[in-house]
Amino acid sequence: MRAFTIFLCTAFIFSTSMDAQSLNSYRWESRLVLLFTPEQDDPVFLEQVRLLEESTAALAERKVVVIRIMPAKEEGSPKGFLNAISATKYYERFAPQPEHFELILVGLDGTEKLRRTNTVVPITDITDLIDTMPMRRQELRRQGGN
Repeated sequence: MRAFTIFLCTAFIFSTSMDAQSLNSYRWESRLVLLFTPEQDDPVFLEQVRLLEESTAALAERKVVVIRIMPAKEEGSPKGFLNAISATKYYERFAPQPEHFELILVGLDGTEKLRRTNTVVPITDITDLIDTMPMRRQELRRQGGN
């Protein structure tokens, strides 16, 4: 049963069916961790993905969706990444440096809460920041303070 729960969390958090979804479709529903990477084999990107995959339960509890984004290329987007049209929209909206890895945390309200460039962000930095947000505190109060 535990393996199935982890599978469901992973499927939710690392969903690859986000190609057609706009940023507005997540507002008030999910927090986003946007992973902008110049290449799918960028070592900082790969380490960040590994850490996020190890923390699926903590991220799911906080309604976090992870989105992988690379600059649009003629040959298309690799599996697990936004398509070229959606990627272009995210690059225009957040203006990351296309030659560097960038992690951006977006809150339920659709605004940027954290941005880090060319560094692996510890999961506790993400979860601790989310836990200080007013919307998250309301969620915890509704859950009885868990």
